Amino acid sequence: MFTVDENLHSGWNYHKWETSEDYPKYRFYRFYGPSTGACAINEVTFTGVETIDNEDSTYTCSAKLVIGDDETDLNTIEYQGTLTTLLESISPRFGTVVGGTPLTFTGQNFPTDTLKYRIVIDGIVCPVDSATSTSVSCTTGSRPGLVESSLEIFIEGQGLVSTNDLLYRYVSVWSSDTTWGGEFAPIEGESIYIPAGLNLLVDIDSAPHLNAVIVEGSLIFAPDSDPNHERYFDANYIFVSGGLMEVGTEEFPYTSKITITMHSLLSDPYLPIYGNKVIGVRYGTLDMHGVVRDKTWTLLETTVEAGGTVIQLQEAVDWQPGEMIAIASTSYESREGEHRTI
Repeated sequence: MFTVDENLHSGWNYHKWETSEDYPKYRFYRFYGPSTGACAINEVTFTGVETIDNEDSTYTCSAKLVIGDDETDLNTIEYQGTLTTLLESISPRFGTVVGGTPLTFTGQNFPTDTLKYRIVIDGIVCPVDSATSTSVSCTTGSRPGLVESSLEIFIEGQGLVSTNDLLYRYVSVWSSDTTWGGEFAPIEGESIYIPAGLNLLVDIDSAPHLNAVIVEGSLIFAPDSDPNHERYFDANYIFVSGGLMEVGTEEFPYTSKITITMHSLLSDPYLPIYGNKVIGVRYGTLDMHGVVRDKTWTLLETTVEAGGTVIQLQEAVDWQPGEMIAIASTSYESREGEHRTI
């Protein structure tokens, strides 16, 4: 499909197809090279796998049974789009491990018969309360112990619903004593460990200055309904090892204000490879997404004299009162740049 040039670059070496029409349609991909280390692939992005290039609402194809080298023709199969349930969203995304959270799954082609459903979240059945052609609702049960997040929606006569990687997470909230075994929440200088199967939701405005936060489960910061609400989190180390740290996702950005501050002195211990005053990620996921800004920087339209209080820009921006901007130097002397508050 393509060959990386012989002059490998420091950092990223990549290939990107310009349009979806150019995407290769293969089931298997092989990376190879003539020298040691030639296939040190760090990241591969798949935009999708299309097994049938057809957008009709129904599609008929022949089926075969293959056992070793033997092939047996079977009856034709008709795929019907109207029988395919499509899950598009889950609301809410989080709920406490105590249970009792009303949950709504929204999408297309849902059966209206509640008896056809079996919804299982983290191994716990979520009894169905109601169903329409576009949604189904259930109420979560309690979930004790440490369990990896999972979702399974089975519809009688149709099979499993594709969840589109959507998950409902049972969470333990920071402000609840039960999260800490009935004891006190962490205090300044302490370290906390979030094991796999535990989703810790930070629902307090300000956390104590912690030493280390080890995340093998999930550390989740959910935005407040008030866009001006401010949350603060302070630690020396945050280490995500096979877990998840979420401060908003691309689809569900963090819409209020948050300040995460990492602390250390030069003499403080270093995590091997990662250092100190660090958010380290090892085989884990770090999601940080805020509100999309339409335009964050531009060029000056006219010269601004020293001491001026008004600037004229070449294009519109979405800067807000109280935010700080930097005006770059017009010479090669970087110290001539200035900061101003809108």
